[in-house]
Amino acid sequence: MMKRLASLVCLLGLASCSGSDPLSLFGAKAGVAKADDTVGKFFAGPALWDDPQNTPHPMFNWPTVSHPPVGDKLPPLWKPIPVRALPAPVSGLQHVAHAEEVVSGGGMAVFGSLAVVPGFGETSSVVDLSDPAKPKRIGTFNQNGGRSAPLTSNQGYGGAGHGVMEAAGAGADRGAAIIAYPSGRLVAVLSTDSFIESLDITDPRRPRRLPPLQTPNSHKVGVVPGTPIVYNAGSRGGGTGSGNIIGMDHTEIFDLSDPDDPQFVQDFQNGYSCHHIFFWNNVQQNKFRAVCAGIEVTQIWDTADPRDPKVLVTIPVHHGVAGTPSAGVILVAFSHSAGLNRDGTVLYVGDENGGGSLPPGCVASVDTPAGSVSVPIGAVWFYDISTETMPLLQGWYSAAQNPSALGRSCTAHHGRLVPDPNRDLLAMAFYGDGVLLIDFSNPTLPKLIDQFADNSNTWEAWYHNGYIITGDLVRGLDVLTFQ
Repeated sequence: MMKRLASLVCLLGLASCSGSDPLSLFGAKAGVAKADDTVGKFFAGPALWDDPQNTPHPMFNWPTVSHPPVGDKLPPLWKPIPVRALPAPVSGLQHVAHAEEVVSGGGMAVFGSLAVVPGFGETSSVVDLSDPAKPKRIGTFNQNGGRSAPLTSNQGYGGAGHGVMEAAGAGADRGAAIIAYPSGRLVAVLSTDSFIESLDITDPRRPRRLPPLQTPNSHKVGVVPGTPIVYNAGSRGGGTGSGNIIGMDHTEIFDLSDPDDPQFVQDFQNGYSCHHIFFWNNVQQNKFRAVCAGIEVTQIWDTADPRDPKVLVTIPVHHGVAGTPSAGVILVAFSHSAGLNRDGTVLYVGDENGGGSLPPGCVASVDTPAGSVSVPIGAVWFYDISTETMPLLQGWYSAAQNPSALGRSCTAHHGRLVPDPNRDLLAMAFYGDGVLLIDFSNPTLPKLIDQFADNSNTWEAWYHNGYIITGDLVRGLDVLTFQ
C-alpha cells in the first residue's frame, strides 16, 4: 500500500522519484504495465487542449481523447482528427458534415478518429472521423447481443448479484464510453437500460462482444478518464423511487483491467442512483473529481482512488429554490447531467425536467399577476463552488424555442467544455433545440453565443480538437466547428 501511495506522489510531481519507476509500483493487477513491460505500450501523451474532463487519472495514465499517445506505430485510428484552431474569439457554430449512414445517435463517445454511436433502439455505429468533413460508418453492432451466449455466473466479478448476464432481452444501447489500453486494445462499454455491454473495437470494422456486466439497471456508464474503472449510473429515470422510475441507493464500480475477465469492485454507498457521471482531473492541483447528477441531488466525489471514491458534498436539486422563478415549479426534480468548469470553481447542472419529453422545457410558462412569464425548466444551472462544501446558486440559462423543435422537448441534456482561453464556454445538447454554445464566464448572467438546430433531437455533444461531434436521435451524427 505504501508503495502505491509513493508512486502516486511521484506521478503528481510532489516528490523526487529518481531511481524509481512509479508505474511499476502499481503493478499489473492495477491495470498498469510493469516497468519492464512498457516497451511499445501506448500511455497518455501531452494534452491536445486544456481538458480536465478527459485528463487521464495518474493512477493508470492510459490514453484519452484529449491525451492520445504519441509515436509512429500507433494504430491508425488512434491518431486524433486534424486540429482546427479555435477562432479568437469564438463567435458561432458552423455545420461541417452529416454521417448519412448513421440513422440514430444516443450517448456517444469519441477517441482518436473514432466515434461509437449507440443507436438507441436502432443499429449502433462505429464512425471513422479521420476526415471530419466526411464522417464514415465503418462498423455496426446490434443492441442486446451480449446476452445471446450464456456464460458462467459470477465469472470473475465477485459479490452477489454481479455475475455475467445470461440470455435475456429488453433494453437498448443508449450511452457509451471508450477505454484505450496501453497494449493497443480498444474497448467500448455501453449502457443498455438493464445491463452494461462491453465490446472489443480494436478492429472497429468487426466489433466483438465481451462479457457484459450484470446490473439491475444502467442508464449511463462512466469510465474514469485514462483508467479501466467503470462507474454505473444506474438510474432509470429516478433516484431512489419505485415502480417505473426505480433507482438504487448506491453506485456500482467495476474494474475492466482485463476486459475478458472484468472484476466487480464495490457498491459505493453514496445514497443515490446517478443519472449520469462526469469527471474532472487536475494532476497539478492533486485534485480528482467525479460529479454525480443524481435526480434529486448533485454530488461531487473525491476520486483520488478511483476504486474507492468519497462524497464531498450533496447539493439538493435547484427547483423550488426561494427567490428563483422556479420556486413553485417542481414537476420532476431533475439533476440530469453535471460538470465543472476548467478551473473547478463553477458547477453546471443540466436539467431534463419532465424526463426529456413533456413539458417541452423552454416553452414552459406560468401565469402570475404580472402576466405569463417563462420559467427556467430544462435549463443549465450554475453554482459557485470555490468552496466545494458551500455551493452557491449563481444563475441559469433557459433556452428559447427553435421553430424546428416544435413537438419535441428542448431541455438540457449532455455537453462538453470548449477550451476558449479567455472564457468558460459550454457546448450543450438541447434535444429539439440542437446544440447551444453558452458563455458562462459570468455564472450569474450566462449568455447564448450561438445555436445549431436543423430538425434536430440532439442527445450529446463532444468537443474534439476544434470540432463538435454530436449524437442525435433524428440526425444520427453531425460534425460542427466554430467561427
